[in-house]
Amino acid sequence: MVWIRLAVRVLLSGFDPRNTERAYQWLDHGQWEAVARLKAGEPYAFVASAGRTRIEWSARPVLFLPLPHAATGPPWRCAESALCSCTARGHMCRGYHR
Repeated sequence: MVWIRLAVRVLLSGFDPRNTERAYQWLDHGQWEAVARLKAGEPYAFVASAGRTRIEWSARPVLFLPLPHAATGPPWRCAESALCSCTARGHMCRGYHR
């Protein structure tokens, strides 16, 4: 949302008069609707025109996967063990052997 606000402010002087007023209203109040929609898991878009050019900014919520529990060790350990070249039987790579 910060990036969209900044972009709208930068391009504001090039908007059509109707879109300029709408953009000012959005900067004053409409952005809070966008934040509420994103928090509710809904995407949001703001559209304006500058001459014959139509500009659309969009945002959507992002879901992050949970990090592994600390008891399983650092998350990179499994990647290191997959690359381990040690062939000793029963070897458990700890990522620090030679």
